[in-house]
Amino acid sequence: MTDAALLLRETGSPWIDYHQFMLFDVESTEARPSNLAPAGDGAIAVSGHGGGKFFTLGEMTDVVVHFELWTAEPAPPTSPFEDRFDGAFTVDTGRVVLGSVTGSPADVIIDLPVPGPFQLRAFRSSTPTTNADFPDLDYRRERWLLQTWPSSAQTSPT
Repeated sequence: MTDAALLLRETGSPWIDYHQFMLFDVESTEARPSNLAPAGDGAIAVSGHGGGKFFTLGEMTDVVVHFELWTAEPAPPTSPFEDRFDGAFTVDTGRVVLGSVTGSPADVIIDLPVPGPFQLRAFRSSTPTTNADFPDLDYRRERWLLQTWPSSAQTSPT
């Protein structure tokens, strides 16, 4: 493994729609979030041409997402996470949005240094909590870490 250096770290709290948020190249004329493969049973994410979608637990969820861009494959985090996803994605423009699948003011724009293929690891921790406004719902707080780095392998459009 090559020594990995952290190039960029962004933090966002995307609004959750339909139990999901995305990291996606919304400026691409070819890639569409709807073209990504559906999630398999128990999957926390899917990825492919354009980016990825990430799936939350519970009926209502607040999330904090830490996005990291590395020069090479980094070490996994030392803090515990319950769930992990390994995948890859390709971006056409080099600009991705970390945000809601329907768009929101909380969306974060991230400029990658180059378009092309990237590797992705996603980690999720989900904690049930109570919310006075929604006492009967499965309300959760989730912490996510998305680690990405340039890939020499090509990902195919889906």
